[in-house]
Amino acid sequence: MPQHNGSIIRLCKTHPEYSTDRVKALGYIAHQAAKGEVVTGLLYLDPNPEDLHAHLNTVEAPFNKLSEKELCPGAGMLEKINAALR
Repeated sequence: MPQHNGSIIRLCKTHPEYSTDRVKALGYIAHQAAKGEVVTGLLYLDPNPEDLHAHLNTVEAPFNKLSEKELCPGAGMLEKINAALR
């Protein structure tokens, strides 16, 4: 489907034998990219996902329910965080 700038968008489904194995999915993405194609959609689903809060070590409570003391780690810790980002 030609676009206003002359580029072409081609939509197609994955091959019927497409593997949802993580390594093969990444290989598929790389192979298509080498051909100049951008692959989108749900290409891999981890069968044993880790909870995002556990992975990021975050609290489950919404930030607007936390107090200032819980949200602000203090001047010393903020300085360490900022120093690590420089």
